[in-house]
Amino acid sequence: MNDPASALAGRRERSLLGLPSVARMAAVLAERCREPSWIRTLVASLDRFRQLTGHDDLEALLAAARADPQVAERSLVAFARALDGQPDAAVAGLAMGAKVWFRLNGVPVAWRPLPAAVAARRIPEAGLADPAERLLVLALIGSGLHLAELLRVRVGDLGSLDADGRLLPDPRAEPLAVRYEQRRGRSAERVTFLTFAARAAVLEHLERRRRDGLDTGPEAPLVAGADGRPVGRAEVARARRRSNAIIRAGSNLNVDLCRKTGEFFREWGEPGSRFIPVAPSGTSVSGGGLEEDRDVGAAGAATF
Repeated sequence: MNDPASALAGRRERSLLGLPSVARMAAVLAERCREPSWIRTLVASLDRFRQLTGHDDLEALLAAARADPQVAERSLVAFARALDGQPDAAVAGLAMGAKVWFRLNGVPVAWRPLPAAVAARRIPEAGLADPAERLLVLALIGSGLHLAELLRVRVGDLGSLDADGRLLPDPRAEPLAVRYEQRRGRSAERVTFLTFAARAAVLEHLERRRRDGLDTGPEAPLVAGADGRPVGRAEVARARRRSNAIIRAGSNLNVDLCRKTGEFFREWGEPGSRFIPVAPSGTSVSGGGLEEDRDVGAAGAATF
């Protein structure tokens, strides 16, 4: 079990654990999720929901929503409107904390996509043309799932969560929770969540299998080959290579960005270290007094 306080150590959102409803959400996630990152992600997005909707008193909002679930639905729509202009994937990711918080505190909000005017860029189908391979690659990103765990998942293991963090089967849920069996270390039933892009891949994969007359019932494998059976070794090996390549590319980009950032500050100093404030009269502040600043052409400007 994860420790919610440790998962949020050093973060501003840790103060929200003082609220009973947030503490409960974090405790359920700590028990049900293997990855502590879900605690950080969902509490942070709940804090964003609180700020953008003006619901500073989350406990009061929850009490009103328990009396009338439509209060919760309206607050989620208001949150989506506050994010106007953001792509659907961003809206989904930011609303996730509020949806989970409502559900884990007994408010049965619908887990369906919120309105968004802009669609996020999708991965070109030509890049991952095979639906099963596309799902194998995308479902591993951000979920914390191991490939062997993903291959054991059944369609009935997809859905939303009830108040105790148990899975309610619903393959169209958004966010899309996944129930899986952890066999490494201590054996346990866990839950995690798929990204917005991976959810789209799930729906596409299942729809294509239905059109082909293949089984998509609760006991059918989530990832299936063209014959509806579990994917073969060749497909798994190819997906593993692609997934590892994506992870390496992201890691290399992150390392390069951090290195360039460090090099910049080593050359230019800490942020603001070259800032010279300018007094309204057109004189700059230097040392303990004011002196003429002939290099500044207008009052209120600043030099670096």
